[in-house]
Amino acid sequence: MKITFRIPLAALAFSLMVSNANASTVLGAISCEQWQASQNKPDDRAAYTTWLNGYLSGANFMYGDMVDRDFIKNSDKISIVDWTGVYCDKHPESMLQDSANALIKRLKRDLPF
Repeated sequence: MKITFRIPLAALAFSLMVSNANASTVLGAISCEQWQASQNKPDDRAAYTTWLNGYLSGANFMYGDMVDRDFIKNSDKISIVDWTGVYCDKHPESMLQDSANALIKRLKRDLPF
């Protein structure tokens, strides 16, 4: 009896995961044009900025171990939002993730070794 109940339950859980996966938004997959347009949409801008902060934090965790440095710690000269705005002005066809990766390269390059 337990096995009979588990199979439909597992099927239901899987179908819910699939339907939710199709409805989700991947924030890093937005274009620079969408980033620039979000200036007048505070909820969208907040979501994109939160994604950027998380992406950069994850990269800092990964690369920080490799280079034994925290490359974000002393980067207060560069605002993530300002950097992304300038990058997207220059590269409107790029994706938000491209901007984040360019910032990571810049911050890693500026590390004082």
